[in-house]
Amino acid sequence: MDDKVTLEITNDKLEEAIREYIGDRTPERLTAVLNLLRPTKLFIPAMLMGPEQPLPCFLKNNDGEQYLAVYTNKEQIPAEPKAQALLSMPFPACNNLVVKPELNLLGMVINPFSSNLVLKKQLIEKLHEADQKAANVKQVKMTPEQFDVFAKRRAEFGIFPKRLFTEGEEFIAKICDEREALVNEIFAESYGDTKVYRHSEQDYSVMALDIAEDLTLVRIDLPDQKVAPQLCYRIYLTFDPIRKVAGYYTIERPAEGRGHLLGQIDENGQHIEHGDAPVEGAELQKIMDLARSQAGDELTS
Repeated sequence: MDDKVTLEITNDKLEEAIREYIGDRTPERLTAVLNLLRPTKLFIPAMLMGPEQPLPCFLKNNDGEQYLAVYTNKEQIPAEPKAQALLSMPFPACNNLVVKPELNLLGMVINPFSSNLVLKKQLIEKLHEADQKAANVKQVKMTPEQFDVFAKRRAEFGIFPKRLFTEGEEFIAKICDEREALVNEIFAESYGDTKVYRHSEQDYSVMALDIAEDLTLVRIDLPDQKVAPQLCYRIYLTFDPIRKVAGYYTIERPAEGRGHLLGQIDENGQHIEHGDAPVEGAELQKIMDLARSQAGDELTS
């Protein structure tokens, strides 16, 4: 996930996911916690070893084993002993501390005085290794044209659907309110601090429709330029506010040749092809049919 798409430090969804995992320790619930943790900043109490030299406070159990203690919000931090400093660190940076051999830590504990969720060092090492691999991939040199396609695809097939399925109704409400400004912001974030991004909110068009009480639909038209293979002409977001079911659909250029392909990204990030897209006048009905079919599948699964 892009660094700029960072969740607020006080994160109700993360804390709720942790509570659900504590109550039912399944791999699926742990995955949900980790997915919410990865883009989140956490609080770490620290002592000052010198000017601008904070040392995180570690938590030691009865066996003398040390863990990095992190907190999802300030209210979780005990009043005593009072820390000299309070760090705000992204979750991957916290992992980077835990894996340092000289610190001799056995893992990380989240909200130790309430939820007391322990992430063992073996898991932290796997997450850290995955982050390092991702960083190495980002270092591959691309031409400006290649990076343009990469950044657009990351937004269209990564950031947009991930935010939709993670934030759900809140994201739908936000995009209905902010419209082209939010779409432009998301694409700009995907490009990062580069000069390759050439668009503004005037290049996008957002149409939000309350189709019925069980279906809200948002159509996003992307800049009308030469669309590279496997990029989108349009994006459709759907949401059933009754069943809380989201859908993400794409009108995209196929990998080979021209034309329009109807695609879908599911909540697991998998790309599904639905064949040739209907003519533009029939797109809306097709998306509605798919969205309602998906909501029905969710209800009976």
